[in-house]
Amino acid sequence: MAMVAAMIHELRLYSVAPGRMADVHDRFNHHFPALFEKHGVDCVARWQAVAGPDAPRFAYLMAYRDYAHREAVWASFYADAEWWRVRAETNAGHEMVERHDLFFLKPNAAWPALAAAEAAEPVGGLHELVQQQIAPGQNANANVFLHETWLPRVREAGARVLAVWDMAAGAGMQKIVLLYAWPDAAAWHAGRQRLDRDAALQAEFAAQRARHGTALFQRAEVNLLEPAPGATLRAGLGRIA
Repeated sequence: MAMVAAMIHELRLYSVAPGRMADVHDRFNHHFPALFEKHGVDCVARWQAVAGPDAPRFAYLMAYRDYAHREAVWASFYADAEWWRVRAETNAGHEMVERHDLFFLKPNAAWPALAAAEAAEPVGGLHELVQQQIAPGQNANANVFLHETWLPRVREAGARVLAVWDMAAGAGMQKIVLLYAWPDAAAWHAGRQRLDRDAALQAEFAAQRARHGTALFQRAEVNLLEPAPGATLRAGLGRIA
């Protein structure tokens, strides 16, 4: 299948029924490759969550040129009788996915600036997906803070920044979605401690509260992810250069 130069990504988070994660992996490894190829679904990454809400959780990311491309791809997929046969066979009488959350993401302006710096670095073994809530009405200020202060600090703490998106549609809008790679769980823990104890960052948050009445970054939903069995992370995640 030809790779898509993506203008948007779709992130799906599945809450998997107890004991069914192996069945989800089997569906993606043995049934979906041919179906995705047939209908033009460009899956650029998939993971299993090792920590975070709604565990056990499975995540995957798809790339599209635009929304019309996305609609055409899935209309074709769902019209295929083979998908419904595979679905019934692999569910085996009981739904393997209890809940799914769907988000549309568009590249944040900070992402292209990071691409060259990150290109030669290896992808870590533990990935961190952060849905970062932004203070209402503070998108412009939050993006300045993200680009000039937060992302450089994250990289200094030991993470590779794989992607930076603005949430275009999904639950809890006005979010920046970030994907980091850490070498391992110990590096993640040490890096997060470093960020929490960073005196300059704490001073910046205090200044934001004084200036805007709130910190620019508010609550965040975090999932720690490992690449799913048989999955590889597409370089650049299909993004347009």
